[in-house]
Amino acid sequence: MKLLIKNTTLITMNEEKEIIQGSLLIENGKIKDIIPTSSGSEFDFTAGEVMDGSEMIVLPGMTNAHYHSYSNLLKGTISNLPLEIWSLYTVAYGHSLDDQDIELAVLLGAIDMIKSGITSCVDHFPHIRRTEAALKAYEKTGMKIGFAPMMHDVFDHHFLPVSLPLNIKEKLEAVKPNSPKVMRNYYTNLIKNWHQKNGKISIFLGPNAPQRCSDEMLNLCEELSKQEGLFIHTHLLETEIQKRVGDRTFTDGIIGRLKKYKLLSSKLSTAHSVWLNDREIDLFAEHGVTVVCNPVSNLMLGSGIASLPQYLRAGVHVALGTDSSNCGISHNLFEAMRMALLIHRVGNDCYEEWIQPWHVLQMSINGGAHVFGEAHKRGKIQKGYDADLVLMKKDTPTFATNSDLISQLVFYENGSSVDSVLINGEWVLKNKRIMTFDEKSVIRRVQERYQAIMEKCQPALELVKEAHPYFARMYHTIHDQIKEAIQ
Repeated sequence: MKLLIKNTTLITMNEEKEIIQGSLLIENGKIKDIIPTSSGSEFDFTAGEVMDGSEMIVLPGMTNAHYHSYSNLLKGTISNLPLEIWSLYTVAYGHSLDDQDIELAVLLGAIDMIKSGITSCVDHFPHIRRTEAALKAYEKTGMKIGFAPMMHDVFDHHFLPVSLPLNIKEKLEAVKPNSPKVMRNYYTNLIKNWHQKNGKISIFLGPNAPQRCSDEMLNLCEELSKQEGLFIHTHLLETEIQKRVGDRTFTDGIIGRLKKYKLLSSKLSTAHSVWLNDREIDLFAEHGVTVVCNPVSNLMLGSGIASLPQYLRAGVHVALGTDSSNCGISHNLFEAMRMALLIHRVGNDCYEEWIQPWHVLQMSINGGAHVFGEAHKRGKIQKGYDADLVLMKKDTPTFATNSDLISQLVFYENGSSVDSVLINGEWVLKNKRIMTFDEKSVIRRVQERYQAIMEKCQPALELVKEAHPYFARMYHTIHDQIKEAIQ
């Protein structure tokens, strides 16, 4: 299909930060040509579809670089606890979901993302048995997916210094985690059947977190990445408790463990990464690791604020994510950009070092493409690049003035200006209507099933309520120790 978007405003996201007035020719899923209005060039080609873009702004599609699809059915559940305790609840809810629930969760999240200009995401997916349901749902969306099934065989209460009664411990361990052998077979089949399917699904290795993986599991991760060329995505140092316990448990801490198993490389992206020290940040820059900042979930769970200005000064690649629906915002990177931009200004009187709107827009577009190893083929409006594009209407409050488009996007946009979205040159959203699946049907089905989903969760939640006080005691004990050490 040939598509010509005429006389529009192009935010190119190239190194020169060019914003061009011109026309865009798309063919076979790629940007075929860019014709600046000032060139005076005549259109000497035909297109199957011609669109007047004079009232549009076009920018490359964004990437939600850390996300958990299952959580889309958990909006409004527990969100007032720190991570170490909150995790008990989200696991309990999640394990009660069946294939149909997961399908709906994937589609529900896709609605949020597509309608706010997100064309790809990294889904850090914990429910291995539900893999086929999730991937078949993703095929319906037309989005580009980094699918990162979680690898973990160490319980949190084995890593954290939490003292549990034997009966609660046995209940928590009743469902054994998958062994490295099982995960090897699982990934072998997954790669064969799904990796690079239709050019839109990329299989990532998804260690849950380094402290939740045995030596054998991390060895497997390194081996598969090397053999298959797979990218790796993991949670990392979300909380001060993880940092303190990790430093006590492992030589050179949790980052040292990643280095030991040769996992520090440009193929690695690490979600959160709040509690890295100066040496570890330099190590990330040296090895080309990408940090995925999730500013809202880090605040909601009280985990801390990642040192984005320091990451940027050190030369670390940074992308943005929205994390889980039950510990964050809707899956809208405009909100995440704004939060990431503003929270680092508080307490920093050296305003010359403040993060600027351009930086966070780069994180959501160029940084996200880098997580996939695809910064050479998408994330810019440039000849030969994938036609993953967002068309935004100018006749909205965000663009009523015409001063600085980048600042206006970051400070004032909430996604309501997004009119249409292309992925590989195909419409997935047009005139605010999702083209690849029935949005209203998904929402209706979720509403019909929601009560039954919550009822299925109750037995698992009863066990969590038993375990909650012991994890809370551990949490308070460690933070009391931290306060004493500071005084």
